[in-house]
Amino acid sequence: MTDDGNPKAQAPENEDSKNLTGMAKAFLVSVAWSYAEALERTKRSRNSQEPVPESQTQSQTEPVDRDSESNQ
Repeated sequence: MTDDGNPKAQAPENEDSKNLTGMAKAFLVSVAWSYAEALERTKRSRNSQEPVPESQTQSQTEPVDRDSESNQ
């Protein structure tokens, strides 16, 4: 065994390692995309399950005529 004085010498990249790097990047992007979609679905399901506050429900269902109230 010979010591060439460069302990951090890297082996030249071959085609297989370039392929593996590309596949790893694609996998990470896929996982990140799936995670983002799951978060979005969770957010939508939480929004649809939350009850509407009482004040908003009343104002949406019962229009109030302010003019008639001030005239009385």
